[in-house]
Amino acid sequence: EIKSSFILKNRKLKEVIFFSDEDFFVRTVKKNIAKKHKEENLIEDYSNLKYGDYIVHSDHGIGKYNGLIHKKFNDVPQDFIEIIYFGNDKLLIPVENLNVISKYGQSELNVTLDKLGLQNWQQRKATVKKRIRDIASGLLKVAAERELKSGDLMSPNLLEYEKFSSQFEFTETSDQIKSIRQIEDDLSSGKPMDRLICGDVGFGKTEIAMRAAFIAVSSGFQVAIICPKLLLVNQHAETFKKRFDNFSYVIEKISRLESIKKKKQIKEDIRDGAIDILIGTHAIFSGDIAFKNIGLIIIDEEQSFGVEQKEKLKKIKPNCHILTLTATPIPRTLQSSIFQLKNISLIKTPPLSRLNIKTYLMRYDKSQIRKIIQNEIERKGQIFYVAPRINDLKSIEKKLNKIMPELRYDVIHGQLLNKQVEESYDRFFNKKSDLLISTAMIESGLDISNVNTIIIEKPYLFGLAQLYQLRGRVGRSSLQAYAYLIMDDFKNINENSLRKLKIISKINKLGAGLSIATSDLDLRGGGNIVGSEQSGHIKEVGIELYYKMLKEAVGELKSTTKFDEDWSPIIKLGFPISIPENYICDLDLRLNLYRKISNINNTNELNEMLNNLKDRFGEVPFSFKNLFHIIEIKILAKKIFIKKIDNSNKGFVLEFKTDNIRNVEKIIKLVEKNPKFLKLMPESKLFYINSKLNDFERITDLKNLLLILSK
Repeated sequence: EIKSSFILKNRKLKEVIFFSDEDFFVRTVKKNIAKKHKEENLIEDYSNLKYGDYIVHSDHGIGKYNGLIHKKFNDVPQDFIEIIYFGNDKLLIPVENLNVISKYGQSELNVTLDKLGLQNWQQRKATVKKRIRDIASGLLKVAAERELKSGDLMSPNLLEYEKFSSQFEFTETSDQIKSIRQIEDDLSSGKPMDRLICGDVGFGKTEIAMRAAFIAVSSGFQVAIICPKLLLVNQHAETFKKRFDNFSYVIEKISRLESIKKKKQIKEDIRDGAIDILIGTHAIFSGDIAFKNIGLIIIDEEQSFGVEQKEKLKKIKPNCHILTLTATPIPRTLQSSIFQLKNISLIKTPPLSRLNIKTYLMRYDKSQIRKIIQNEIERKGQIFYVAPRINDLKSIEKKLNKIMPELRYDVIHGQLLNKQVEESYDRFFNKKSDLLISTAMIESGLDISNVNTIIIEKPYLFGLAQLYQLRGRVGRSSLQAYAYLIMDDFKNINENSLRKLKIISKINKLGAGLSIATSDLDLRGGGNIVGSEQSGHIKEVGIELYYKMLKEAVGELKSTTKFDEDWSPIIKLGFPISIPENYICDLDLRLNLYRKISNINNTNELNEMLNNLKDRFGEVPFSFKNLFHIIEIKILAKKIFIKKIDNSNKGFVLEFKTDNIRNVEKIIKLVEKNPKFLKLMPESKLFYINSKLNDFERITDLKNLLLILSK
């Protein structure tokens, strides 16, 4: 409109000036400085407590969570959590001290409760702590070796890259944008990237991989994309070619399907640099494939590859950038990410209109199976029918032919010729059949939005992450999707398998892949990330406390300063502390808020949490605000090694940790200057005289004193 009106009013002018939006609007590029995810955030959902969970108290050991209790203590109403120990002994923990408890794990089989008052827990913890130091040394060695390597600098043509990015047909989620920025920073850092993209099935990991691939090829480097299954290779080849259609980069796939002549040509072209992106299965591992200038390796569905295969990949080019995609990282990879041997990007935001998959665990019933299939066909959808073994597929065919003789179906499994698999899959993809009977070969990355029901027979024979992947083959559109786990009998199934099925069937939200991975980590053990067997250590102290102890050991070795995180000041100020039910009615949410707030260790984060609660629930009630005062005092007290603060009518008694009093001379000078207000007492105590009647003023004075002592 601006251009046309300008031209009409100035017809006599010999020269016409055209303006773009940049002449009128200042273009700003926001530099997204991606915050590193805290280690705790990686197991946040996993560590949410439920009634009956086994938990670990840092001083008393393993007990069982018995609920949130509201009761008066010294005539002051307060919330506590109750823990049951051996012999039905009970321990009440004030909600401001919940940072001393952690979740034991998801695989609570044969757990023995500790007995209150005995020393065996402290001895057990000390033994694990000693072993953990060796593991921490190994972690630091691996991290140091990685830091010494230099990686290829990749800076794409910005105009081309922006054009490519703008052609994405969906709106990026906030997590996708954040992950893309992190990858851009990695590739331009001069250090070899080793990043894990952990996002639920259908949350947009492939688009992130394509952006990374574009940066690499437009910077003059080749890209290798490794997929576990032939069907996924074909799908990725189609997707990449379609996405890169408006650009001149050459994309090829290599697998068992290509002829010998075709494979020979591909290998020559890769060697000469005529192919920019090569997509393949294990065939890329073969020694006769030599890249001219490889810069990026993308591993899709990393849980399907063994450690040796991944190490072979790294030998293609030791300092090559590596991007790993998964919904459910294997325990070894998850641990590497938690300890920052591998960077992690979490994709937690689901695409718009995506619904959670409804999952049912049920006995086999002919009429029910018929109804499930009919319901999906009636809404013009398709069905996956999966079993763990090839022999099971014939049995499924027979049963389906009896109950639904008119059904159009295809069968695929690993013993069929590649051509037969391709033909069956193509028929199903093009909706010429309604149901696909298959083994687990469909688990990896297949994306057919019209399939919104999956039936899985003998689910106990699949791994937890494998079940989650299979379940994720449906629900790729805005329609409600269903997963049915079919059992012949519940009697002969072992306890661990039943627990696995319960975890899958109880998923009630999108983006649970990471929680599944941490459950798997707990069920299977961590694996050997630096050559030490760790699953035994985790069973001794629980998964959360194990990671906390390992993190502290790494911190100690890095800084040569003794870390003493395994304690919490006790603050008794006589305040009522609780989240009123009329403010937050959900019990689980109240408990998890208590845990989050009690674990905050800096005042900025505490203020941010307070503001978030105001925005979300309204003005914070007096009894809940008291918790924030207590936590702020705890943060200040811990800095100066005050282990306890007691309230009295005349003031406050501050008790220091006898083994680690800081700034002793400063405290003495402060007492000498203020004899009316400060008095030294036996047993490392300091009496702060403050008899003001106004509680708020007294607490403000106490905070100010702690601030002075901490400087």
